[in-house]
Amino acid sequence: MRIAVELARKMAAVAPRLDTELANVLRSSARSLIRVGEYERALAATEEAVRISRRGLVTGRGRYRSGLAMSLCLQADLLSIQGRHSAAVAAAREAITVCRHGIAADPRRFGPALLASLDTLARALDELGDHQQALPPGEEHVRILRGLTPHRPAYRHALATGLHMVGVYASGTGRFTDALRATDEAIQLYQRLDQEQPGTFASKVVTATENRDLFLDRLQRAGDVVLGPYPLCALCEPVNGGLVAVRHRQRHLQVGDRQACVDSEIADILAILWEHGCDTVSCCEDTDGRAEVVPARGHAGRVVAVLAGMGIPAEVTDGVVHFHRPALPPQPTSSSSRARILVGRLLGATLRH
Repeated sequence: MRIAVELARKMAAVAPRLDTELANVLRSSARSLIRVGEYERALAATEEAVRISRRGLVTGRGRYRSGLAMSLCLQADLLSIQGRHSAAVAAAREAITVCRHGIAADPRRFGPALLASLDTLARALDELGDHQQALPPGEEHVRILRGLTPHRPAYRHALATGLHMVGVYASGTGRFTDALRATDEAIQLYQRLDQEQPGTFASKVVTATENRDLFLDRLQRAGDVVLGPYPLCALCEPVNGGLVAVRHRQRHLQVGDRQACVDSEIADILAILWEHGCDTVSCCEDTDGRAEVVPARGHAGRVVAVLAGMGIPAEVTDGVVHFHRPALPPQPTSSSSRARILVGRLLGATLRH
């Protein structure tokens, strides 16, 4: 890369408009130096790229803006690697400002730099002990990745890592319930990725699970009700009497005006029961090998009848409807219900809804 840098430098000396290419080559050289651990030399190359882009912007040439954003982003990352977190914060914040100015016109060019700078800013602030300030850029980083992953699955790893870090930042502020939700969602993503690439993400699953256990312990010590490892969603937690975590993973289900977290393995069945006017108090996907639904007073017969219509035999004991889950869950008849069975960052046991 040294020869490429010198050649680009000579070309820029002859044709100043080629200084943008020199900045590009300097950034490429810095990345190569990072790979071999030459961080000081990488930083020097990046700082030169920053200076070139700043000069260009002073003359009013907007084509330098994206180069400045990328150079500042790389500079912030290098400063953070070297433990110079305050300087990293300043560089990352400037990079974010530059990106926000240009992203509407050119999201492909400024988007990646914005993502990386938000992540670097959050991590550097966390290293400085400023967890409260670290949380907003960490959360914005995750929000952007959420929008990208449905169309670009390659971002799932970054999303899982971002969620894991949001859990760390939230715990630093004492918001352990938020930390629990973010970390549990990260675990789910890591587990899916590890199924696709066995063993690749196993250590990340372990680390995130250890963090989740720590948050559960802190919540329990604070007097919250913890029945299992899975957190309730932010909508349902306030109406469950201090319950923050339960035994089974949940989905957030909405049918008409009614919505609640229910055990994920019987969410489709609950949707059909609600569609047919069955009022339920609570549910559980697995109690001694069977699922159960607690209907509201006077609704047990209707629940049994609707289950029978789905081909699911059921029996009522002490007001509780018991049944075995079918191998293939039935589908809700209403398209609006199907659209609203949302995989939430929640959990399940016998929740009131």
